[in-house]
Amino acid sequence: MNELLIIGGTAACGHALRSFAHPLTRRVGALCYLAATYLAGWLLSGSHLAGAAALSAWFFLPWVEIVLRIRHLRLPLTRRLLPRLPPSRRDFPQLAELSEELEAEGFTQVDDIGLDWEEMHQFLRLYYHAPTRTEAAIHLNQQAAMSVAFVSITCRACGGRVLTTTNYPFAQSMPSPPKVQLHPVPAADSFVELLAEHRSTLALLHIAHDDLQSADEAALPALLEADLDSQVQHSLRRGLITASGEGTFRYSWRGCFYLWGQFLKDMIRFA
Repeated sequence: MNELLIIGGTAACGHALRSFAHPLTRRVGALCYLAATYLAGWLLSGSHLAGAAALSAWFFLPWVEIVLRIRHLRLPLTRRLLPRLPPSRRDFPQLAELSEELEAEGFTQVDDIGLDWEEMHQFLRLYYHAPTRTEAAIHLNQQAAMSVAFVSITCRACGGRVLTTTNYPFAQSMPSPPKVQLHPVPAADSFVELLAEHRSTLALLHIAHDDLQSADEAALPALLEADLDSQVQHSLRRGLITASGEGTFRYSWRGCFYLWGQFLKDMIRFA
């Protein structure tokens, strides 16, 4: 009985700490959950090895999703972004507000495009700011019952160098090619904050306005398609994905381990 009280008390402490908004208390609460798991394995079996095994189960939990679902996915090798009507307000309630934020900063709407592939649906509203040669996009990624909305800002420098700043909240499912630098700012609460981060990063990288390439607004969808194709080809060369026939690819076992590492990063960050 005492063992159950200790385990339950530790778990209850973790739950209480994670009810606070401060990231420090939430992380301590996550540690309490881990401690409760270890204690359950140890105290109920009398073996520290069982406690360690119970604790490690948290970190191997992503393999259930990787092996049962992701490993069997077949995704397009080449992604063609076609004109698309915007999602309904029910599916994307933030679209109008985000559009107003970008337009308030002088960005001009260029096009609404997207991609539909089996259970995966992607919508992008493209923007361009000619004076600063800066591209921006509002994204909605939908897969099964999950939807993620985010914004990206991109500048293209001479020599093929690309800097993209985004508030996408999760780790990337594929690595960026060598000349593409991704600057994730998941905590950015507004487009103004994200844009400030982007411009600050340009300054840190010593990329001046004259180094940036201007873009034809009509060519923005083609540029994005080229970015996606470059990322897929880079992952193919690294052996993270492999062609699976009929213009599709799947994750190799090496790619599954890469995804596991990305899942662990998110687990730690969201703890």
